[in-house]
Amino acid sequence: MCLEFVICGMEHSGTTLVSDLFRQVPGLDSGFEVGVLMCARPAEFTRLTPFAPNMLKGWGISQEALEQCCAAADHAEFYCRLKQASSAIGPETAAIFDKTPRYIAHLDQCMARCDVPFIITHKDPRAMVASDFKRAKSSDFDSWYEEYMPAKRGYTRTSYRHWLAARDDPRRAGRIASVGLEDLTLNARASMERIFAHVGQEFQLEYAVMDKLRYANTRGNTISADIVFEYMRALTKPQQARICSDFAEMEDWFYG
Repeated sequence: MCLEFVICGMEHSGTTLVSDLFRQVPGLDSGFEVGVLMCARPAEFTRLTPFAPNMLKGWGISQEALEQCCAAADHAEFYCRLKQASSAIGPETAAIFDKTPRYIAHLDQCMARCDVPFIITHKDPRAMVASDFKRAKSSDFDSWYEEYMPAKRGYTRTSYRHWLAARDDPRRAGRIASVGLEDLTLNARASMERIFAHVGQEFQLEYAVMDKLRYANTRGNTISADIVFEYMRALTKPQQARICSDFAEMEDWFYG
C-alpha cells in the first residue's frame, strides 16, 4: 500500500506540524496538500480547484503526470502513481501520507474512499480566530469579525459535526486519532506517541527535533506552546467572550 494514513483538521490547527513530525520517519514522506479524496473518482480531481493545480508545485509533478494519476481506477492506485511521479519526495520514500486540512469538512466521504487511519487536528476557537485575525492584518477587530464570523462559524460547524459523527461511530472511531494543538504542545511526548502508534509507527524522541522542514509556515524545528496561547495577548477579554459565545456549540474544542 502506498498511502499510509491521512492528516486533516481545521486550517492552522497543527496539520503542518504533525506532517513535519512524521516526515522525520525514514522512508515516510509527503508533498503539500492533495484533495483527491473529496472526489468520488480520481478522474474528477482534475477539475477540483485549487487543489489539483496546486499539486504541480506541491508534489513536484507535471500536468501530464497529474493526468496519469487521475486516470487511475481507484484512489489507492492514484496514490501509488503519485508516489512514483513526485519529485518532492526522495527515491528512498517507501510510503506516503496525505495532509489535506479540508478533508475534515468531508470526513464521511473521505474515510469511505480509502481504508487507512486518519489523524484529525483541532484547536481552541479563540486561538483559531486570533490567528485568522493576525493573517488578515486588520487594525479593527470588531469590523473584521462581523464580516468574518458567519462564514467561519458555518465552516467550523460543518467540520465539527463531521468530526463528532466519526468519533462517536463505533465503525469508524478506531480509524481516528484526534489531537488538539494544545495537547500536542503541552503534553507533547504522550501526544506524539499516541498518534504515531495510531498509524503503526514507533515514535523516537529524536523526531521531536524536526530537521526535515519543508514549508515556510512552520515556525521552528521544535514544538512550542506559545503558538496556541497567543490569543490571550492578541484579544481582549470581551473579544474572547464573544468568540466563546459564537462558537459555543464546538464545546469539545475549547481548551481549559
